[in-house]
Amino acid sequence: MTADTPPDADETEATTDRAAVASDGELAERERALRNRDEPYARATVVRREPPVSANVGDRALVTADGDLHGWIGGAACAQSRVVSEAQSAIANDEPQLIGLAPDPDDVDRPGLAAFPMLCHSEGTLEIFVEPVIPATRLLVVGGSPIARSLVRLATELDVDVTIVDPEAADADLPDGTSVLSTLEPDEIAEAVGAGPFVVVASMGEFDARGVAAGVLSDAPYVGLVASDARATEVVDRAAGLLDRDPAAVRDAITNPAGVDIAARSAAEIATSLLAELVDVRADTGTSTASAIDSSADTDDAERAGSDDEESVTEASAIDPVCGMTVDPDDAPSVTHEGTTYYFCCPGCADSFRNEPDEYLEATEDGPMESV
Repeated sequence: MTADTPPDADETEATTDRAAVASDGELAERERALRNRDEPYARATVVRREPPVSANVGDRALVTADGDLHGWIGGAACAQSRVVSEAQSAIANDEPQLIGLAPDPDDVDRPGLAAFPMLCHSEGTLEIFVEPVIPATRLLVVGGSPIARSLVRLATELDVDVTIVDPEAADADLPDGTSVLSTLEPDEIAEAVGAGPFVVVASMGEFDARGVAAGVLSDAPYVGLVASDARATEVVDRAAGLLDRDPAAVRDAITNPAGVDIAARSAAEIATSLLAELVDVRADTGTSTASAIDSSADTDDAERAGSDDEESVTEASAIDPVCGMTVDPDDAPSVTHEGTTYYFCCPGCADSFRNEPDEYLEATEDGPMESV
C-alpha cells in the first residue's frame, strides 16, 4: 500500500480493534496481577503470519484458566476461540505448544505443531506459541520439630515455595529462600500464605490445632497432620473450636496419618514419606484440573448434539457446528435452519453453514468436522 492508497475497510477495522485492546503496559500489569494472585494463565504470542490477517509477529495475549483473553492475536473470532481452547489445555497439562491456523491445515502441519483450519473470511495463516505459566507449589510447614525441619530441607529439592510457622525458626539453620512466620494466629497465617497452599502440621502437639485451623481457612487442597489417632482427635476438636465449625467437617479436611507408608522411623524418613505424598497429591490436583476442562468439553459436545425437538441451542454457550468452537450466543452470528437457531464463531462459518447446512448437521452427529 502506497502513501496515496487508502486502507481498505478490513485493515481500518483491525486497527480500530487493536487500539481497543490492552496496551503492552496494561498487559504487563495484568500479568503481574495474575502472578500475585497465584493464578495460572498462558501467554499466546504470534510467531508467524501470512496475510490477510490483522495480527503481526510479536502480537501477544494472555489467556486465563477460565478462558478470558486479554491482548491481541488478531481480530478473527475463530482464531481467538481456538487459541483460548488450546491455551486452557496447555494450562491443564502444563505443557507449551505451537499451533497453526491456515485455510488448509496441511499447509502448516509438521512435527511439533498442532494444525487447525482457519475458517474465517479473512483466511490467512497464523502460528502462535502458547506458553502456560503455572504458579509454583506453595508448602506451609507448621512446627519446629525435627520432622518439620527435615521436610523443609527436602522440599527445597523441588519447585516449591516453602513457609515454616515456628516462633523459634529465626534461630534455626533453614535453607535459603524459606519464609518464616512467627505468628500462631490461624487467620494471620492463612492471610500470609494466601489461598490453596499444601499444609503439613508437625509441631508434635505444641500448636497443631492452630496449624490445622490455618490450613482450613486457606482452603488447602491437602492438610497433613503428623499425630497419633488419639492426638489427632484432640487436635481436630480444638481446631474446630478455633474455627467455630463442626469437628466432622474439620476431620474431613485433614489427612491423618499423613505420609506414604514406607515403614518410616526417623525424622528424615517420615519427612520423606510426607514429601512423597505431597508429590502424589499435587499430581492428582493437576489431573483434576485437566479432567474438569475435558468434562466441560464433553458437556459442550452433548449440548451441540442436542435434541431434534429443540427449537434453539441457546444456552450459556453454544457450539459452532462448522468448526466446533464454543461461542457466546449473545455476540455470535446465527443462522436459523428448519426452526433451529445455530450460532457461529464468525461470519465465515455462518456462510459455510448457510450454503450447506445438511453437510455440517450430518457431521455433528458423528463428531466435529476436522476441516472444511
